[in-house]
Amino acid sequence: MSLEHIALNISDPDEINNFYLDVLQLKLINASFMSMKLADKIFHISEESAIFILQREKLCLEVFVTSWQNDSSFNHICLAVNNREKLFLKAENKNYNCIRIERDAFDLMFIKDKYGNIFELKENN
Repeated sequence: MSLEHIALNISDPDEINNFYLDVLQLKLINASFMSMKLADKIFHISEESAIFILQREKLCLEVFVTSWQNDSSFNHICLAVNNREKLFLKAENKNYNCIRIERDAFDLMFIKDKYGNIFELKENN
């Protein structure tokens, strides 16, 4: 079994360029729309949604643009990257919410997009 993709919601379509393409450096693979009828049938959401398929190496995200904001939860995606410090600072410089928890062994690092999706950063081994 393998993971095909992860689906996320955002409320501002500008985040595709600002966060996902620029900060995370994913590539846009496809952009399309999900009809209200299909969204209701699958997710019980009565709203048409733009869908963006974004990919980098083996990570594939399916990002839906919605009209509502995310509620708090423990949901997050952990990314193993080369030079997590560089990615963290880039997100910080672009005014994304960046959280660093200093610890003896290694710092915990998290960045949030404007919708509230949380990405934990680990150093690639």
